[in-house]
Amino acid sequence: MTAMRKKILLLIFILGAAIFNCSEKTYSPYSGATRAVTALDGNKAEIPSYPQRIACFYNPAYDKIVMLSKGSRIALMPLEVSPWARKFYPELAGIPVNSSRGIPDVERLLRLHVDLVFYPKGRSNMDNVTEAGIVALCPFNDKYFPSTIDEYTVEFKRQIMFFSDVLGSETAPRAEKYCRYLEEITSRVRSITSGIPESDKPRVYYGKLNDICSTQGNNTIMRWYTEAAGGIYLSKNFDKYFAVAGMEQVLAWDPDIILLGMYGSFDAVTSTRGLDNFRAYKKGNVFKVPTGIFCWDMTSCETALLPLFLGKKFHPGLYKNWDIVKEMKKFYIEIYGIKITDNDAKRILEGLPPL
Repeated sequence: MTAMRKKILLLIFILGAAIFNCSEKTYSPYSGATRAVTALDGNKAEIPSYPQRIACFYNPAYDKIVMLSKGSRIALMPLEVSPWARKFYPELAGIPVNSSRGIPDVERLLRLHVDLVFYPKGRSNMDNVTEAGIVALCPFNDKYFPSTIDEYTVEFKRQIMFFSDVLGSETAPRAEKYCRYLEEITSRVRSITSGIPESDKPRVYYGKLNDICSTQGNNTIMRWYTEAAGGIYLSKNFDKYFAVAGMEQVLAWDPDIILLGMYGSFDAVTSTRGLDNFRAYKKGNVFKVPTGIFCWDMTSCETALLPLFLGKKFHPGLYKNWDIVKEMKKFYIEIYGIKITDNDAKRILEGLPPL
């Protein structure tokens, strides 16, 4: 082959690579065997034997994927991604983000060669996705709502094992280890607080950092874990999972402790507007719910740590010998396989982003 011909072929290769990467990064489509799975909503589907290009329309899905497998299997991240996730998993930095809250952009999914989508039923229209031949799975039972913390724990462990089943058999040991940890830490917290009389329990209200009136109602994570940690959950009479409490009602409750969820406000500064009317604010009892790889109050894997966090806020004397920073460092290395520093743990606990 002449030198000139080699140069021409090299130029063609470079131009082809440039065209290939000139827009959104694309990949070769997966073309392997399939296997049958049953999603937690009861629907059956044929999925790739080893899904490699996963789109996360269900926000906590990315948290499960990085815990059980690796971030490089994610093709599309949700809009609300914690900055801690990108710190601990640098491979997430270049992954595109889904900014659509309505009908998914199917053409974009095809460009990204997505082979599997996790989605929340009722909040994402998947008809166009499945018609395009992309497998879509709902990772929770939308017809069953646990009514106790024990029922929730069973259902959440089912979700973890479902993600493991979809991601591949090599993830099973880590999934099983997580489920054991969840059981153990929840039982330990409940054993400490189970004997507290009602008169000694703080009255607790949970809202959002960016909207104090947005709360979680009955049969929710915040109710179960507030009660497990020895608190009285004021929003439990709302039937909806995501409910709205009027400001007049919250003021009438005048809670002993106010918890502020960070979803949608990962790096926001706590605003005192409205909060300074509450006794809890004046006594220094307003706390952000931690957000690490995902929000602790939103069915993330880190939710396992939430009862301990709450217990130490509600009853510090009972938990004085349980070091939460030490527990977090143990949790992250054993469950996620990542080392965090004392400073990382403290910033997560304070609802602060990484430095």
